[in-house]
Amino acid sequence: MPESSKTFWEIEKEKTTVIYAIFGILVFFYFFSFFVIWTIIKLFIYLRISLENPHTRFNIFGSDTLFIFLIALVLAIWHWFYTNRNVIEKILKLFNAKPPDKNDRYHYVFHNIVEEISIAAGKIDVEPYVIPTIAMNAFALQDIYGRNVIGVTEGLVSRLNRDELQAVLAHEMSHIVSNDSLLTTIASSLFGVYNEILNGVVNNINRMAQNQEDALYNKSRQNALTAGLFAIPVFVSLLVMSFLSQLLYVFISREKEYRADINAIKYTRNPLSLARALYKIAIHYRGTASYLAPIFILNPEANPLEDREDFFAEMFSTHPPFTKRLQLILDQAHADISQVTEEIYRVPRKEYTETAGPEIFVKNEDKWLGPYTLLQLQSLEFLTPDTETKIGENGQIIKAGAIPALDHYFKIKDTPLWKMRRICPLCQEWLIVQEYEGLYIWRCAFCNGLLVEKDKLPRIIVREEKGFSEETKHIASLIYVEAKKKKPMFKLLIETPDKRKCPKCGKPMTRKFYSYAYHIEVDECNECNLIWFDKDELEILQCLIEMEEQNGKR
Repeated sequence: MPESSKTFWEIEKEKTTVIYAIFGILVFFYFFSFFVIWTIIKLFIYLRISLENPHTRFNIFGSDTLFIFLIALVLAIWHWFYTNRNVIEKILKLFNAKPPDKNDRYHYVFHNIVEEISIAAGKIDVEPYVIPTIAMNAFALQDIYGRNVIGVTEGLVSRLNRDELQAVLAHEMSHIVSNDSLLTTIASSLFGVYNEILNGVVNNINRMAQNQEDALYNKSRQNALTAGLFAIPVFVSLLVMSFLSQLLYVFISREKEYRADINAIKYTRNPLSLARALYKIAIHYRGTASYLAPIFILNPEANPLEDREDFFAEMFSTHPPFTKRLQLILDQAHADISQVTEEIYRVPRKEYTETAGPEIFVKNEDKWLGPYTLLQLQSLEFLTPDTETKIGENGQIIKAGAIPALDHYFKIKDTPLWKMRRICPLCQEWLIVQEYEGLYIWRCAFCNGLLVEKDKLPRIIVREEKGFSEETKHIASLIYVEAKKKKPMFKLLIETPDKRKCPKCGKPMTRKFYSYAYHIEVDECNECNLIWFDKDELEILQCLIEMEEQNGKR
């Protein structure tokens, strides 16, 4: 991997120069814009005056030019500080990024690795964030006030193993230590965020102008025309912003990615993990935030320039060619691409196993109740470590606390998570908290229904821990084949007056398909953002989505 011949101080001086250059572009943008507008106004004034006084001279430059420059300078300074104020918060809000969930095992590992790397880097204060998307990518942010953020997508934290995730986070930490991420954050946000806002405005205007039903009325036609006229300056502004965003890429060196790769390898001493991580990111969906491309480890959208190494590629692309970058990392590991692909495709889902637990009877108020499974016991409110139990009708009477499988339950039953009790909408039994794909959900131990928080569902879908039974796979394949027909025969079950009640608020839930693409019937409470899956429905949904993804790669 090519080491830069520049010294540390030369690199830092170059970054300072780049920041000044970016500010200079900002000043020039405002000066040029106001100068052109003022020149046009002066031209109209001159044409009007020249009709009365033909000897009037038209001067493009004059004392007013200095005044325009001062206005441009003031606006550029305001733009600079306004953009950099809370810039990280704005970008995180744009991504809907959240801090890691402490009750999520995957997020817990991610948070721990960030802490480890920040300590190794000199106890730099770094905030971890997760973007709730199945895309795979990672980013680093810095602002002029010293705030540092390392973020990953849900897809990345779910699909990478610990070594691979550590390599990616070490790469991002390198950007923070070297202040590369400060430069990319400033350059990307200066026009990129507003570029996206303008995109949204233009889309809304287009929808207004293309509304055929409203166009039947004169007033609506007038509104559409007005919207179209208004779209012209907005569209011009959008083009200018896009051009300036691309122009700023000139100042973002591709070498920063090579340097970060080198430092990540030095920290982890595991180049193969970094190679595997980058390869996984490259072959998966990476997102759509192209206007913020410089902050990501790989460009969210494919850029043809990044496959080239000519002058224009060096000037207008922010990431080096992926194949070259991967090969340089593999050279450090003395490995080839086959070792990367073998490691990636070797790890299947866990095999499905179902073991029948013992039948346990429980004594309550001098009556023996049961039989129950170990999971069903955890839903009994009266169960304590001193409750008398016996395995089988003729088994020896023992205390519930003496059953090893219940040790964990008695330790966590008083935690806040367990105290958030929910009632099964079918069995009217208390739901138990159980780990599923690394996070906690509620399960009914009697009907095996699952209650999932809506915002946690994308995490479950992207993860691949749980094994599926052959019956589940068979049902999923039948639904998948039927869904691919031109006129699928799916029909939602007829709603009955006795709707299922939300396990949290008790209000009726809405019976619906999970989506038009995946015809799994679920019950949803919009107020509580909870979704109820009957037995095996969540597993079938996971199977369907995996089938779609696998067929999409073929």
